[in-house]
Amino acid sequence: PRPATKILAPPPAAQPRRRFWWAAPIAACVGLLAGVVVDRQLGRPEPVVIAVLVDEAGVPQAVIEDFGDDTAALRFVADVAVPEGRTMQVWTLPTAETGPVSLGVVDDVADTRLVAPPLPRPAALQLYEITIEPAGGSPTGRPTGPILGKGLAVAQAG
Repeated sequence: PRPATKILAPPPAAQPRRRFWWAAPIAACVGLLAGVVVDRQLGRPEPVVIAVLVDEAGVPQAVIEDFGDDTAALRFVADVAVPEGRTMQVWTLPTAETGPVSLGVVDDVADTRLVAPPLPRPAALQLYEITIEPAGGSPTGRPTGPILGKGLAVAQAG
């Protein structure tokens, strides 16, 4: 009699790899922090707080550095698709009493310096977010569109 034929599973290289799904967000955060360190070594001003804005899946989309002098820097770390006729708007929530305040409208994914209205000094755990709004920004002065990314600020030493 002939021996039975053994059916083999596909080789591991042909199977999808999902073991390290968590590595991409961690690598992005490490890269962001390295960029911040390089900025500081080049003599750029120190931010009061930094927030990494993540989408609903936890993937980093952008970083905001708030300098506490009515300016903030926005740096995208992911490709972002904005629908035709829409724009991105950056918000912060300095206090519950003031509600969300716009830091500005952003038309493209590029490093951007934002100039905000006078606000209280930024603090740890202050909320920052980017929403997709109609061209020109929110018609109500409050966030109306879907959230592209949001995060809580971390105070910087200094």
